[in-house]
Amino acid sequence: MDKLHTLNEKEQREAVHTALEADGIKVTKTLVDKIMDKQNDLLFNALAGGKGIKVSGLGTLEVRPHAERNYKLPNGTTGTAPAGFHVEFVESDKLLTAMNTTEA
Repeated sequence: MDKLHTLNEKEQREAVHTALEADGIKVTKTLVDKIMDKQNDLLFNALAGGKGIKVSGLGTLEVRPHAERNYKLPNGTTGTAPAGFHVEFVESDKLLTAMNTTEA
């Protein structure tokens, strides 16, 4: 990996459209947008409902509880963060291997 870059939403949609076209699948950008919007809705609702999501070859998004925590900010402000939930990504072995394999 040479440089870290986060694909923004527009880049993701363009990449999907380009990949489908390269595979000979004729699809409009509007249809790609609708499909990706629906997928995002489904993923969001699953996570918000406490369900994990497994993406084959990529990893798993898991909903995990966390306890109430005390905190102190650099400016001296203290407080208590309430208990709640967070999403944790657990990468697949396939992804870890691909990320950490150096090409000769």
